[in-house]
Amino acid sequence: MADSINGNYYRLNDAIIRQTERITGTEQKKTTNGTGKTDDSFQQLLEQQINSTVTFSKHANIRKEQRNIEVSDSDLEKLGSACDQAQKKGIDNALIMMGDSAFIVNAADKHVITVMDKNEMKNKLVNDIDGAVFI
Repeated sequence: MADSINGNYYRLNDAIIRQTERITGTEQKKTTNGTGKTDDSFQQLLEQQINSTVTFSKHANIRKEQRNIEVSDSDLEKLGSACDQAQKKGIDNALIMMGDSAFIVNAADKHVITVMDKNEMKNKLVNDIDGAVFI
């Protein structure tokens, strides 16, 4: 009796492990659509979207509100492409100048650390940056 219980336990345990591996993608296969090209998995598409999105730190959000700096969707796209340019040149922390605003960003993470307007930039020293991008 104990052997049949243990046998069922191990078979159930193995089935759970196989299903978990299938779901988590360790045995994940790409599917092909009608054109013969492979479709990206949802996880890959999600990671691409997350990696291409510019995010703002809590400090940057506060500064943006205090200084009445508006950032539109097109501005976010410009910041993202500026981060990509900075990454290609090996810049980790960049000063991105866009219009009358300056953004200090971690280019690798596309994470805005702080924001300044043109009045704040006068007579200011910007340190801890590796390079600058003007857009």
